[in-house]
Amino acid sequence: MADADTGGVEPVKIYENTFRLEPTEEQRFKPSVAVNAMKETLEASMSYTLEKDEGGQYVWEYDREEAADVAKEVSQECTARVKAALGEQPRYKLICHVVVSENVQQSFRVSSRCLWDKAFDNCATAEWRHPGGKLIALAMCFALYYE
Repeated sequence: MADADTGGVEPVKIYENTFRLEPTEEQRFKPSVAVNAMKETLEASMSYTLEKDEGGQYVWEYDREEAADVAKEVSQECTARVKAALGEQPRYKLICHVVVSENVQQSFRVSSRCLWDKAFDNCATAEWRHPGGKLIALAMCFALYYE
């Protein structure tokens, strides 16, 4: 609350440096928690592709524009769910990358290269496959610690 003496301007708060160069054990990124959150997100987000017709055939067909939009939405949802599952981790930057691809019996590989501190930075990966073999979705979450 501003005083009349300061002319209605609140004083600037100055914070001291914590000098913390590594996370505490409770603040460390936990890949198993992230994997569970991403698997739940993939299953919930991709469930619309499981609709069947009267003959028991899957009616959903792959569309690359739709897959791009779904990948963006799933990426945002994965980031939100991983943050919620991990709790308060103020110094970690989370980056979620999602790939949604048609599965036509081809090989499927995704690789990444990162420059990071192997003691504190980490990643987690979750995969979802369409039961009819039409689709594969892969979510990767990278957690980078900022000193």
